[in-house]
Amino acid sequence: MEITLGYGIDSILFGLTEQQVIAALGKPDKTFFTDEENKRLQFNELLLELSFESENAHRLGWIEVHNKNVTIFGHQLIGKAMAEVVSILRAELDTEPTIDDYGSFISVTFEKEWLELQFSFNKLTNINFGVLYGKNDEPEWPAT
Repeated sequence: MEITLGYGIDSILFGLTEQQVIAALGKPDKTFFTDEENKRLQFNELLLELSFESENAHRLGWIEVHNKNVTIFGHQLIGKAMAEVVSILRAELDTEPTIDDYGSFISVTFEKEWLELQFSFNKLTNINFGVLYGKNDEPEWPAT
């Protein structure tokens, strides 16, 4: 599976409804709501968690990836050391990230791209990314 920032992962594009995602991926293994009332679907075999945002008409707006076989810009990054991952993405995105240390994990965020990387024990554990926002803070849904 390939991550395309601002679009989604493979054929799962931002802006899809829950029903469209289930039609494509099958029944999720777990469903729950966040404190912000966003519905999250977990797919164990794919190691994906998808968030349907209440403020955006319950459309897919955020993807969390734990699958080490997933690529971004053609690179498999999950499981790699923080310095290597950050170096690759700095070069691909031509921007500097924000780095926050939360004690049990480090978060590296490329804000303009809505991309967050989480590291534990100096290894990338998951890639989180969302729909991009344009003028007036409106989501820029990819064309389907």
